[in-house]
Amino acid sequence: MKVKMFSKCGRYFGKSNIAASLEGEINVWLESEPEIKVVDIKQTSCGGSLEPGQHLISVWYEIVA
Repeated sequence: MKVKMFSKCGRYFGKSNIAASLEGEINVWLESEPEIKVVDIKQTSCGGSLEPGQHLISVWYEIVA
């Protein structure tokens, strides 16, 4: 089994478009890897009032070609 990590860091002030950015990045990767089977997905976020949000998504997969 293999894992692909995706991460983004938000901004201190103002609205961040992290979800759409990560979604696009993950979809582009999935489209470019047709021989994989996604086994599991994990997500974590941290940050808050004094720190920008940081987001990490791990996609666990197997090659089925």
